[in-house]
Amino acid sequence: MLLYIFLDGIGFGKNDPSINPFARYAKGFFLPLAERSLPSKHPLNKAIYHLTDAQMGINGLPQSATGQTALWTGINAPSILGRHVSGYPSYTLKKIISKFSVIKILEENHKRGSFLNCYSPPFFENLNKNKRHLSASTLVQMASNVPLKTFEDLANKRGIFMDITHFFLKQFAKDFLPSNHELMQERNPYEMGRLAVQLARENDLTLYEYFLTDKIGHSMDWNLAERIILDVEAFIDGILSEMDETKEQLIISSDHGNLEDLSTDVHTFNLVPTVLYGKYSKDLEKQIHSLCDIVPAIYKILGIEVNLEFQKELN
Repeated sequence: MLLYIFLDGIGFGKNDPSINPFARYAKGFFLPLAERSLPSKHPLNKAIYHLTDAQMGINGLPQSATGQTALWTGINAPSILGRHVSGYPSYTLKKIISKFSVIKILEENHKRGSFLNCYSPPFFENLNKNKRHLSASTLVQMASNVPLKTFEDLANKRGIFMDITHFFLKQFAKDFLPSNHELMQERNPYEMGRLAVQLARENDLTLYEYFLTDKIGHSMDWNLAERIILDVEAFIDGILSEMDETKEQLIISSDHGNLEDLSTDVHTFNLVPTVLYGKYSKDLEKQIHSLCDIVPAIYKILGIEVNLEFQKELN
């Protein structure tokens, strides 16, 4: 079992509480992103915090569309385009994802891949109108035959919402869910972490995306930064408590820096973490140098051979 978590917009920052919320608020997972040590008995002391290149050989500030395409396809998207692309994937990036989505490739090789995130009723109602504004992660799932998870899946604990705890869901869903609906009740992030592992055991590879780290980095909101830092750390603690590190593997990655420096509302040039915990960590560390190396390393673990040569078709 491989659980691959994407935390949008986190990089290695300075041990400076005046600009880095990880230095001010972190108690666990995020401490090494502020040049600080984990508590002595924390299980992540066994993890590898691997410095990872988000530029992938292309000058300029790393951006979401190209970075996430690389993270979930293994294709060096900035190199193909000759630049970094922000926001939603462009036409060319969509072509890359449609062919090389990691979930699609697993499916073609008789492996099970899935995306834990659950989508709301308004998302499905507006899907046909908003196809131009679909995230890379959504397109990765839609490229396969595995359906997107719904709020019914969320209610039945077959998936997780993008905010983990439903704190933001309560505000977002008040127009279409009654206040007494069980999804309007906040969830314990630690228990959500345990659930993520339990669900991941049904697949060879399971993905989960958390993008509030990037949104709050852009908004420079210190109060919300504290909340999500503690929520994500509790979520990861729950994952670690449920995992069997001798048989299972956790991979946590990001697409670019942002939240580690709230002196600015844009991305940073900082290296990003690829955090490896579990059975294959040392093997993965040797193979991963930049964002586009993660998926090929996963394929090697799963015994899948894929020709990742889409770049030549576009030149």
